[in-house]
Amino acid sequence: FASSCFQSAALTCSLQRSRLLCMLPAAAFAVTAPLPGWGPRLAPHSAADAAARARVATAPRAARSADRTRGGDGEADAAVVAAAALVSGATAAALLGQHTRGKRSRRAEWRRRSVAVVRQAACKDFLSFVANTGSPAHTVLESKARLVKAGFSELKSGAEWKLQPGGLYFVTSEGTSIWAFAVGGKFSPKEGGVLIAAGHTDSPCLKVRPRAKLPSNAGTVQLGVDTYGGGLWHTWFDRPLGFAGKVVVASEPAGLEEKLVRLDAPLCLIPNLAIHLQTTEERAAFSFNKETHLRPVLCKPCGSTAPASKETKDKKDKKEDDEEENLGPQQPEELLAEVAKAAGVKPEQILDVDLCLMDATPPCMVGDYVSSPRIDNVLSTWAAVDALAEFADIRSSNGGLKDSVDICCAASFDHEEVGSTSATGADSQILERWLDKALGSLGCSWSAVADRSFLLSCDCAHGLHPNYADKHQPQHQPLLGKGVVIKTNANQRYATTPILAQMVREVGKKDQVPIQEFVVRNDCPCGSTIGPLLSSQLGLRTVDVGAPQWAMHSCRETAHSADVASLQKLCLGLFKNFRAVDNSTRRL
Repeated sequence: FASSCFQSAALTCSLQRSRLLCMLPAAAFAVTAPLPGWGPRLAPHSAADAAARARVATAPRAARSADRTRGGDGEADAAVVAAAALVSGATAAALLGQHTRGKRSRRAEWRRRSVAVVRQAACKDFLSFVANTGSPAHTVLESKARLVKAGFSELKSGAEWKLQPGGLYFVTSEGTSIWAFAVGGKFSPKEGGVLIAAGHTDSPCLKVRPRAKLPSNAGTVQLGVDTYGGGLWHTWFDRPLGFAGKVVVASEPAGLEEKLVRLDAPLCLIPNLAIHLQTTEERAAFSFNKETHLRPVLCKPCGSTAPASKETKDKKDKKEDDEEENLGPQQPEELLAEVAKAAGVKPEQILDVDLCLMDATPPCMVGDYVSSPRIDNVLSTWAAVDALAEFADIRSSNGGLKDSVDICCAASFDHEEVGSTSATGADSQILERWLDKALGSLGCSWSAVADRSFLLSCDCAHGLHPNYADKHQPQHQPLLGKGVVIKTNANQRYATTPILAQMVREVGKKDQVPIQEFVVRNDCPCGSTIGPLLSSQLGLRTVDVGAPQWAMHSCRETAHSADVASLQKLCLGLFKNFRAVDNSTRRL
């Protein structure tokens, strides 16, 4: 009898048959007494049962397949319950228990696969984003392209802003800082505030000097460069390097114009010195002089020159003498030719350059890890922009802008790596000006919403290094792949406070975002970021967070795919869930 019950159940999902039969204890097959409605061949005499068989048999295969894909068990659940009702109590309990455990296992497997799919999609999107960057201007350019695609409109700082609830906007400064915002469909100065996920657009790099042309040495063309930020400069040796940034050109009619250029083909190398030519002390220290040893070699075919004729040499000497009298910018002709080609102008039109050297090897996945240049902090910019676009998308299951009472923002500022003190840095009046202008257009002011506003300051965190575990405080060792890191410092190098940190944990909990903690050792220096600067300037509640990574400030850094997805999910959770958490929190 019980076997027939399970044969009936198996019709609901053919793949369940063997699983359900195996789950039935042997005692269930020991039913000896005939039961009402069932004949000696265990065929159902019930009209209702026959109808159920017919309905299941004609159910669309696709629907049953979809039910399996979702991890649900559909009518198989009801069949197991019916079978359990017809056997002894102990047997029924064992049967239902095994079925429940099996169902949980299947749903857990479905969730695991779903998480893996989401993680892969997030990483693929981030790799696409970072592959198009190389300078702060290109990070902003890629952000703008994605925002425009998501329906955002660009505003001009000097023009009048006419904003409305439900509107999607962004504004930039000098092409290297950006603020995007979505006005909630039910925005209310009395109930809502401004929620900001912010990062920075710059990364440590080598920058081409205004007068980068150097005397020929060893038959090569070399460039004079500045070190920007606190880079791990030894990691720049022996890597194929490209260029990205802005150039100033003479336009027609007489005028000046900025153009973006990106030369992702390898054009430069900084060669190491062979070990055989180093002293024992030099080998041990791997020491080098940043001024004289960190000069890139331009590796174009014309970069290594054959001995010139006397006539050619005389002309070149005369030109160099003329250049010595000109104290303006000077670049190697070989570099100008490549830059002009990328900018679509003639070499003689280029008046000055703002070029960053960059790793020319594309970002990639290494197993579950992301290997890429500029993870710090292009990752945070991508996460904030992507989360805002998803929240504003009415087609997305996470789209909640229509019912939001807040202004939700993604921001990214230039010059964080050198202190943020610039016209486009976080330590300027730029965000305050933008906020005043936007809120004024909506009929309110910053002071009216400041107490209900919040900043999630996103900048990468130091993940525990397997070879240098002693560099971390033992109780605060965030692991790659285990979630977003909340950064705390008693000396306010980070703006996090206990109550605000707990609120972020609650926001993360609503979307199952794992959270970790980081506190620097007392005998180590502590870095800082834009959080304390914006918090102090605006009187804005702030928590500093970041995805854990290895080799911060290296030419090429490492993060984990799970943390890429988690950071984006936390930024999205800020827009979705923070208001409810804030309203349920009692503060002093």
